[in-house]
Amino acid sequence: MDHISSRQNTHFKLARKLAGSARERAKTDQILLDGTRLIGAYAAQCGLKESTLLISEKGFSRPEVQQILQSASPRHAFVLPEELFAEISQVETPEGIAAIVGIPSVEARLPDDFRIVLDGVQDPGNLGGLLRTAAAAGATSAHLAKGCADPWSPRSLRGGMGAQFVLPLRERIDIQIGLAGFNGEVIATSPRARQSIYELDLTGPVAMIFGSEGRGIADETLGLVSQLVHIPMTGMMESLNVAAAAAVCCFERLRQRDRSKQS
Repeated sequence: MDHISSRQNTHFKLARKLAGSARERAKTDQILLDGTRLIGAYAAQCGLKESTLLISEKGFSRPEVQQILQSASPRHAFVLPEELFAEISQVETPEGIAAIVGIPSVEARLPDDFRIVLDGVQDPGNLGGLLRTAAAAGATSAHLAKGCADPWSPRSLRGGMGAQFVLPLRERIDIQIGLAGFNGEVIATSPRARQSIYELDLTGPVAMIFGSEGRGIADETLGLVSQLVHIPMTGMMESLNVAAAAAVCCFERLRQRDRSKQS
């Protein structure tokens, strides 16, 4: 096992850049994964043969880390002092392992009849959590308009917990172009909508648009919507977090689809 002791090491410098720079991630087509769960999720879908593993001195003795080392066959693996590892880790209590890997290319699922469209979701944690919800509910693709957070940032990746490795992503799209040719309902939520999400038939092709945390869905995007719906609430609060609203809508579709299969 090789060791890294200098901040001038090429692999260490790359890891630090990938942790903090969307431009570096786009330029190199690489990302930094932090922790055993995220690395394990990537390994299950893509393997780790082309990866570089960076392990802290304390992390090297952890059974979970050793299991990854024994099964991964990475291209490179290095042990780092704790103070160097802390400079690339983005979590308060790091597990002691990070991986430099290629951005995965997930093949589109056909039919692409359950699309998630994000219009300016800027919080990386919200974005990752929303993608995780969409993948769990059976979404076939996610379309991210310009202005959304980077889905490959460390915070987005932690929020997604592997969703980015299984859900086809389209980034920096024009929403109108992204929905061109889509033959189904295009829905969005609004507290002023008369119809509830629970009253709408979601068993057919559906594209769900979710807007930014502050301004919601842009006016030009609303012109593409065929159905506005609201999420019933008790009245104690006016709105939901965008990731929570997406969870309600996505799993209502899953519930309706499961019920239609049973009838």
